[in-house]
Amino acid sequence: MKLFCKFLLSLIFFSSSILFSQESIDDATKKHDLIYKNVDKIQPLIKEYVEMMADGSTMKIEGEKIYATEVLKEFYKLNNYAPAWVDHDAWLDAFEALEGSFEDGLLPDDYHMDGMLKIIEKVKDFDDAGDFDFEWVAKFDLLMTDAILLYAYHLLEGKVDPHDLDIQWNFDYTELPGGDGQGLSKAIRNKTVSTELLKLRPQQAGYTMMMNELAKYREIAEKGGWGKISDGGKIDPGDADSRVPEIRKRLSLSDDLTDQSALASETYDASLEKDIRYFQEKHGLDSDGIIGKGTFGALNIPVENKIDQLRVNLERSRWIMHNLSEDFILVNIARFMAYTVQNNEFTFSTNVQVGTYYNKTPVFKSKLKYIEFNPTWTVPRSITVNEMIPKIKKDHDYLKSKNMVLLDGSGKIVPFSSVDFDNISAKNFPYVIRQEPGPGNALGEVKFIFPNQYSVYLHDTPSKYLFDKASRSFSHGCIRTQNPLQLAEVLLKGTDWDKQKIQETLDSKQTARAYFDEPFDVLLLYWTAGKYKEESIFYFPDIYKRDKPILDKLDKEVEVVAFKKLKKKE
Repeated sequence: MKLFCKFLLSLIFFSSSILFSQESIDDATKKHDLIYKNVDKIQPLIKEYVEMMADGSTMKIEGEKIYATEVLKEFYKLNNYAPAWVDHDAWLDAFEALEGSFEDGLLPDDYHMDGMLKIIEKVKDFDDAGDFDFEWVAKFDLLMTDAILLYAYHLLEGKVDPHDLDIQWNFDYTELPGGDGQGLSKAIRNKTVSTELLKLRPQQAGYTMMMNELAKYREIAEKGGWGKISDGGKIDPGDADSRVPEIRKRLSLSDDLTDQSALASETYDASLEKDIRYFQEKHGLDSDGIIGKGTFGALNIPVENKIDQLRVNLERSRWIMHNLSEDFILVNIARFMAYTVQNNEFTFSTNVQVGTYYNKTPVFKSKLKYIEFNPTWTVPRSITVNEMIPKIKKDHDYLKSKNMVLLDGSGKIVPFSSVDFDNISAKNFPYVIRQEPGPGNALGEVKFIFPNQYSVYLHDTPSKYLFDKASRSFSHGCIRTQNPLQLAEVLLKGTDWDKQKIQETLDSKQTARAYFDEPFDVLLLYWTAGKYKEESIFYFPDIYKRDKPILDKLDKEVEVVAFKKLKKKE
């Protein structure tokens, strides 16, 4: 509430549109016009400040750091250093847009609220007596313009720089429309700054759904949250338990309860079981309908934690959702799912297994170059040293039993009989281990290759039983795919690689590759909250503990902003 009080204070002075009558609004407009009428006195002051930015040094106005120095210089130079916010309605439109940043999970305080309020306090009693210091108007104008540009940057790139969290981040940056200042000038003239800013939000349903959920949960938090369900043992379907009304109330608050007529019932009936199963699905739990430790834990997550999770994943969306192609493969690591998008429509989805906490699947972007059927598996050196050598020393027939061969430095197969397995070690083992095609191959029948520095790819797996788990972080970093042949058919549709040809190739047991004329983008992402099916939001556990660093930076003061990234990459 403290945050919005600051906004109301500023609106009291310049617009009063929320609290007062039309007469008061007219008075505020007159006050604004009176302050800005002396353009000739404001103009040289703005020019002086802009020229001070030329050396690239950090500038502060009323304690507020100016971030968009390069764009500001272009903007004001383009307009002959005239003040930008002469029109009160244009200013009010833009100011209300800044207030709307709260809806994005951002902090309106980041957009120079303190500095502008200080200036408002200094000029509020101005009556055109002739002794007014117009430097305050110049400062206010610069702060307002910088605030709008900073908010635009955050909508396009996010407040948090993903490079600070992952130095290997390789997703594209987004060009600011009208980044030379002309776009903002036009929007101010047309009084459409708020409209233009709204266009910079990711234009996907999931982003809007998370914004709506964020607003709903903030209302719940303001009313005290949903509390904690009483302790006790598990509850099976059909049981009668005094905690069932508490569970119904909890689900009702988050719009997860279908039958609102039985809030007081202590019976765990079929309708509630259906709701619990769906709730379990959305929270990354086994959907068994049993209200046990895991389900109670999810029900008792404070609403404030959900708010934080939404803010973090809105930020992740801003990082990548502006530069999506029409056709791509998306893997949500935290959600254990892979999707295909073709012509901007989801066409296929499948469960996946991802890396363990100690073998985290990385986040990056690449392009699918080819699909390989009946693949071989070249065992990574780390697995050879840490896992294979101990097994080989214990069982000399281990490699043979797993359909594996040894390769020398030139790629030739080395006979097992020539190797002293009793005395091998990491230091004296010069071979590469390769698993040949077959039903026991670790990559199964197919793998999907997209070049990257991590040697990560999607592939089939013989460990099918692990797909029955709700939480599926089992691999060494690659993405094991539940329905890889169906995925291959979807991606190869329209080529000569039809279902029959794929099956004939698999039956041959010979390795073969299917290439693409136009490779698909592959996006490996990490979202712990987002759109679930068509009507709700999922909240999955943060298996790699990646949420908190983002939240910490969201709640801190804005760090250095590289506005040059808003211009088209060279």
